[in-house]
Amino acid sequence: MARFIPYSVAMVTPFTKAGTLDVKSVPHVVRYYLDQNIPGLLVSGTTGEQHCMTIAERKQLYSLVGETAAGRCQLYAGVAAFKTEDAKELAQAAKEAGFSGIMLGFPPYRLPSQQEAELYVSEVAACVKELPIFLYNNPRRNGFDLEPGTFARIAKTVDNIYGLKEAGNPENVNKVKAALEDAGAYWFFSGSDLGFNNAFTTQGYTALTSMAGNVYPDQIKSIVDHLLKNEITQAKQIMENIAPGIKLLEKAGMIQSIKYILRKRNVPVGYCPRPILDVSDEVKQALDEIFFTQK
Repeated sequence: MARFIPYSVAMVTPFTKAGTLDVKSVPHVVRYYLDQNIPGLLVSGTTGEQHCMTIAERKQLYSLVGETAAGRCQLYAGVAAFKTEDAKELAQAAKEAGFSGIMLGFPPYRLPSQQEAELYVSEVAACVKELPIFLYNNPRRNGFDLEPGTFARIAKTVDNIYGLKEAGNPENVNKVKAALEDAGAYWFFSGSDLGFNNAFTTQGYTALTSMAGNVYPDQIKSIVDHLLKNEITQAKQIMENIAPGIKLLEKAGMIQSIKYILRKRNVPVGYCPRPILDVSDEVKQALDEIFFTQK
């Protein structure tokens, strides 16, 4: 079995209006994804608003998702924490919940050095040696930028690191590949739906953790499938059809827009914890025209 898969969807986390994890709704939300035949879920990542939850809530989320999706799709746990010990606790909880892999992000706000980040990765990875891990580099979100050379050193010394999700400079992917002895053993994930055609064909990326797949599950999966078969024109045509909708999601606020659309589809995803607000009436009307108007 492959360590990772080329297409997964970044799951949104259901919260109550008060901003707490909506435990009762988690199984219903997971079943929505399963009903869409989504092959993999990334749970508690950026799209899952992981830092809006306590460590206990995130562990509870892993458990609920693991119970509901058991054996029906591949599960990646988004793990990142201010403290290494908390990240280790989360990684172990993901393992116990039956997850098949971990996306390990870096401590936000704290600005570790490259050496400190390397130590953080090795310590977290060591506590879940059975699980494959891909690292998540997102400098715009957390202020830390993993250097290609640092990833190459980690890959050579930490046995269960098998990939990188690069949300910073796309050029880093090919730099990392050049620095690795066996680049083909590693996966390179993008989180950008609009840019994935180019990322896959020219920038060295090999997989997508999709946000737009929440509301365009069939279309995004088809794009990835076409790219894997080198059917570039077909993939481009599908993306051109859904690009206006994705651009609106990005402009209006991706997570809150996705949650509005899914609520209208009777998926109990709730709301974003404040200070992030629900989309405005004007945005709702624009979203309705694209996602709920028969054409």
